[in-house]
Amino acid sequence: MKKIRICCFTVNYTHACIIANNFINKELQNVKVIYINEKSEELKLKSMVAKFYKKMDDTLFYTEWLNEMITNDYKNENFVFVVNGKEEFVDKVNKYLNINECKGYIINCYNIFDIKEKVEDIIAKHDYYINTSGLVKKESFK
Repeated sequence: MKKIRICCFTVNYTHACIIANNFINKELQNVKVIYINEKSEELKLKSMVAKFYKKMDDTLFYTEWLNEMITNDYKNENFVFVVNGKEEFVDKVNKYLNINECKGYIINCYNIFDIKEKVEDIIAKHDYYINTSGLVKKESFK
């Protein structure tokens, strides 16, 4: 399995977590989830998962930045990286994930207020697009 890239556009960290977690909870199984956020929101995330996504609780790693040991210790695991922040931050994290040999999914949650590139161009760089209601075919966004 290669890395599958998914994007979404969010207004804040809570919105990003809801979109990503709804998709992960509904569509994926046997994955380890790593949240990479531009700002420290670990406590908010932990309380949200404990309250609304109980079955996901044992699959989460909490990190402010990617810890290489997490992915290197689990070579046979499928990961979901939920990356949230401004466009520059998301791009920077993705450069690291491109060279990392881990497999799985990358859900890029772009802060809608801070994107400089056209939304259509960002979506075109990804395999899929998701929103609050779930997976959206890229063609239907045009």
